[in-house]
This record gives sequence, structure tokens and C-alpha cells, in this order.
Amino acid sequence: MTTFAIKVFTVPAMVLALSGCAASGNTAPQQEPQVRQVTQSAHCGLTGPGVAYVDSAGELESLLEVRGQNMSTGVIRQVDFTQEQLIFVTLGQKPTAGYSLGLAEVSQEKNTLKLRMDVKAPAPGMMVAQVITSPCVVLATAGGNWDRIEVTGVTDQPLQEPVKR
Repeated sequence: MTTFAIKVFTVPAMVLALSGCAASGNTAPQQEPQVRQVTQSAHCGLTGPGVAYVDSAGELESLLEVRGQNMSTGVIRQVDFTQEQLIFVTLGQKPTAGYSLGLAEVSQEKNTLKLRMDVKAPAPGMMVAQVITSPCVVLATAGGNWDRIEVTGVTDQPLQEPVKR
């Protein structure tokens, strides 16, 4: 092999190796927030679509005392507020059964925790009970470096909730 050929192959190989080292640097990959679904219910008793951040047992009790609420509260009360906080996402009142709400995607953008919700509605023409429902989902998160929650998929505009810690 000629000296020219060695230079042609060696220089690009060294550039690739060095750029790989530079790219691996000391930057830690951004970790996605950890959010888990605790429970969901068709009867939360909350009349409007919204989001509520709960970081104490007192705040939790005030939400669970809402009239018309009929959800399994045992699993919610087991959350240790020194380790996790709760996020209630409500769909608001619906005129029939068949609506539900679940967590579809979690991300963080700067100081905002972003939650995309999956809303299910009864299919057109489907037979459903004529009863007022108020679907919601309860999520748990282990904190994070965010000070605002933004929920999409529930209403036409994102729902936002400031978080005070």
C-alpha cells in the first residue's frame, strides 16, 4: 500500500474514532420521568376536565371526599408521599357509560412534565347505560425536576397545572 493510500484511510478512521469519544463525553442521557397508573374509575365525582397534583395525605383526602366519587381508594391511600406524588386527571362529566381515560405517553420538556392521555368513548350507535359518569385516572410519580404538568388528549387545549414544592 502506498503512503498516500495509508493517509487516505488512516485520517478518516482517526476522525471517526475521536468524534465517537467526543460524542460519548460526560453528558448523562436525560432520563424520562417515571409515571405509573395507580387506578382509574368511571365515577370520580369531579365535574370538569382537569388535572390536580397531590403531594400530601390531606390534599388526597379532600379529593376523595368529593360527592359522587365511587372509586377504589385503598390502592390510592397506599401511596407513600415521601416517595411519590399523585396526579389526578379527570375527563369531566359524560352523559353515558362507556368513557374511559388512560395514560398513553410520558415525556419531559424543560421544566414541564407532559402527559398524553388516551380517551376512549363509546362507538356511535353502541348501547350504553344512560347514566352520568365522571371518568378519571390516578397516576403516581416519583417527583422530578419539573414545576408544571401539561396534559393533552383530554380537551382541545392542553390542561396545565403548576406544581409548588
